[in-house]
Amino acid sequence: MSMFKKYINVLKLARKPDRKEYWQYTKLIFLGILLLGSISYVIGVIFGLFITV
Repeated sequence: MSMFKKYINVLKLARKPDRKEYWQYTKLIFLGILLLGSISYVIGVIFGLFITV
């Protein structure tokens, strides 16, 4: 039972992010996607130079 009380307490403390906080998370997510895409593109170009089909 104590585990469920902990879950309920966490849900009581949780709040909906405001517009500024939501926009900050969105920018960070897009930055991460851009970073991962750039890294995979560079790796693809490097392997494309050394491996010919």
